[in-house]
Amino acid sequence: MNFKTCFIAVFLVITIFANYTLAEDTVPLDIQAELLLNALSYDKNLEKGDGSQFDIAIVYFSWFNASKAEGATFSQILRGFKDRKISGRSFNVIRLSYNGDYGLKEKIAGKNVKVLLICGEEESMIRDITQLTQSMKILSFISNAKLLNSGNVTMAVGLKENKPKIFLNLSSAKAEGADFSAKFLRVANIVDENGE
Repeated sequence: MNFKTCFIAVFLVITIFANYTLAEDTVPLDIQAELLLNALSYDKNLEKGDGSQFDIAIVYFSWFNASKAEGATFSQILRGFKDRKISGRSFNVIRLSYNGDYGLKEKIAGKNVKVLLICGEEESMIRDITQLTQSMKILSFISNAKLLNSGNVTMAVGLKENKPKIFLNLSSAKAEGADFSAKFLRVANIVDENGE
């Protein structure tokens, strides 16, 4: 077996193991959606609004089928909560494709996006997106808590002691202008840039 064949075999084993581990650690999207909406009710910025409807944008990577599927599922689940109010405000769900073309800002312009859900695991792309959320003061959320810090994302739902919990990257939250109540900060699992 030559070096190239050996390298490919090792890469495949690592990839399969990593995907299995991620699947085992992932919380179902319906539970994630419920916990996200609960968390948003503690963001004082949403209370400061004029009561108008706001947008939750779901961003998916157009070339990655799993990302597209996750975006579609998240969208359907959140639309099932259409009658729910967050700090007295209703919300709309929009889906946006991301092609790595840096056109996301233009797609968001003119909308009232307060939350951006990222569906995908490409860390460099996630960091590009969170640079935008920080500059536009939009709260970011990702479905895989393992990518919270590496992507500079503010919130994710993950497992702790086999129970779904909200994880909060406090430095990213501050950069995105989030203003969570002290009550929420006491119950969230606070994570910094170096881990817990």
